[in-house]
Formats: sequence, structure tokens, C-alpha cells
Amino acid sequence: MIKKPHHISCRLMALTLLVLAILGSCRDTSKAPWADVSIPPRDPEAKYDGIDISSYQGYIDWAKVSSDKDIRFVYIKATEGATYHSPHYAHNVTQARRHGLLVGSYHYLTSSSTIDEQFDNFSKFALKSVQDLIPMLDVEVRGDWSRSQLIDSVDKFCQLVEDLYGVQPMIYSTMGFYNKNLTPHFNKHHLYIGRYSNTEPEINWEGEYTIWQYSETGIIPGIDAYVDLCRYRKDGWLEEIILP
Repeated sequence: MIKKPHHISCRLMALTLLVLAILGSCRDTSKAPWADVSIPPRDPEAKYDGIDISSYQGYIDWAKVSSDKDIRFVYIKATEGATYHSPHYAHNVTQARRHGLLVGSYHYLTSSSTIDEQFDNFSKFALKSVQDLIPMLDVEVRGDWSRSQLIDSVDKFCQLVEDLYGVQPMIYSTMGFYNKNLTPHFNKHHLYIGRYSNTEPEINWEGEYTIWQYSETGIIPGIDAYVDLCRYRKDGWLEEIILP
């Protein structure tokens, strides 16, 4: 899920925030196309259940993407560190929801800035009013942190998420990184685990994944780049991760 950051102008950042603020104010009205969250039934024959994307995928044609009935949800990268904002975030959130997909947003954690700064960056863009799914924290590198510092940092970000959004976030990581650095401390969280294999993720200390990112080379009409493909845990479904 690691993608290189891009820089965008202050004017574009301001415009993006304005668009999302308008969308947030619209969601509470009965005329909004996504006023009521509709949870699709699970299809046991589906090859995958959802995708996650970032600016790496570029411009996305969500009308085409939504024609793939195996895609029920999408997690969209909003921010990274203290300053990066995805230039495609507003378009992706708006259009994915307009075309009937359940949307969640994620932040990529780094050790290069404080947790308060990073959460401030995330919360300014990933407005609660335009989320269907619980927020997600992408934790893939320790950077300059020790293991204990990483755990403390993730803990603090999770608490800030709960204070604002009312729920603990999902944790994304690869299986190897999670088992080495984060288990068992976050095993009670919903876990979005990357393991590019035909074998399901195994979480140490009796942990259980919620979503399995099993491929990073998916091909989806409407997206001109490889896409991460994800499956929901067999004995669960999206009701578990709907944002209250």
C-alpha cells in the first residue's frame, strides 16, 4: 500500500476542503444520493469484496468501477504524515459514493512528524460526515521509532480517532510487519492485513483479520493501474465496520 507522496498547491488544497465541507453538509439531507447507507448482501461467489486506492491509481472512472459487482467497498488514501494530501481524494470519495460504493479513508503513518500533527492533517480532509466506514491507519514502517515508540504512536492516533469519530480505527499492515511489531497489542482492533498469497493471513496471539488484502496486481475496468484486491473475513460482513 506504500505510494510515493505528491505535492499540491495551497489553492487546490483549499478547494478540496471546500468541496468536502459542502458534501458533508449535504449528507444529512434527504436529497443526498447517499443519505441512507445501504449495506449490500454478501455474494459467496465473489472473487473479491473491495479495493483500496491512492493517488498512484490516478484519475478513476467510478462509473466503470461500480459496474464490477464484486466491489462493495473501497478504502481511499487521504493523507500521509503531517503535510501530504492526496490530490485525487475529493474526486474519489465523491464519485465512489455517488456510484453506490461504501467508502472509508486512511492515513499513512510516518515517524517524521508528531501524532498530533498527523491526526490534524487527516481529520481536516477525512471529514466524518462523508465517511461510510470506520477510518483506517496504515502502519507499514517504523522509521526512527523503536517498537515501543511505534506502539505508543499508534495508540495515540487511535485515541484521537476515537475522540473525533466515535470509534477505534481499523489497522492496516502487512502480515509480517504486524506480527513483528504490533501484535498482540492491537489484536482487538479490526485488522486489514496484506498477504499476497492464496493462504489467509495468520495473526500471532490468536488474532483475527477483518479484511485480507490478497493481491496488489488487480485489474479493474475504470482504473489505469494495478489495484489492491481485498476479501472480507468469511464469518463477517460490512455491518462490523460501518461508521456509526
